[in-house]
Amino acid sequence: MNGSKLLNLLSLADFKRALEKREVPQFVFITPNMMNDGHNTTLDYASKWSRELVELLLLDNAFDERTLIMLTFDESESYSEPNHIVTLLMGSAVPQKLKNTKDTTFYTHYSMLSTIEHNWELPNLGRYDVGANVFRFVGEATGWGRFKDPTNADTVNNSVSYPGFLSEDASKRLPIPVPNMNLVGAGGLSVLDSVTQQWKGTEDKHTPYDGSGRVQDGENNLPVYKPPVAN
Repeated sequence: MNGSKLLNLLSLADFKRALEKREVPQFVFITPNMMNDGHNTTLDYASKWSRELVELLLLDNAFDERTLIMLTFDESESYSEPNHIVTLLMGSAVPQKLKNTKDTTFYTHYSMLSTIEHNWELPNLGRYDVGANVFRFVGEATGWGRFKDPTNADTVNNSVSYPGFLSEDASKRLPIPVPNMNLVGAGGLSVLDSVTQQWKGTEDKHTPYDGSGRVQDGENNLPVYKPPVAN
């Protein structure tokens, strides 16, 4: 990894100091440790930590700019039901009329990437970030207007992982799929140059990424590898 990029990985203490100085970057991603994220503790423990942090960020004078704070989890507690999670959107960027409401738009974790790409007009990664819905209130504010539910949304079981590079079962372990360099993302741009360079020479190989927004699982919705096409 590029050593200069590692310098951008800072501690939560660094973030709080930046917040006090009003020098917070435009985008910050915070991942708690294994105690504060509830993995090695409890939901009550994680909720207490989250509340203390979020309340600090929601103070009236915390930020000068309109700010969106998103609190989400990577998985639910039980795999016995499809892995649906709640995501909370807070902060001054959320319109007053939408506060304390629910959004029934279909989202995945890739919607985070799609929304970031759209908001800052960034290139895409040529993967499942293309086709994922942008957060509705952001898309409506900018006139994006391409919200859609995946055609197989009703049959996907998010608790069953599809075969991949990190599969614990050796029989289900697969190489990292090549990106689809033909895709245009929610930012209106093509695939990031560094991704194109990294995967140079694989442009014609079959890929599961088609930009359709179709969701996958390890049961009835396995990724389908096909020749790369534009979305």
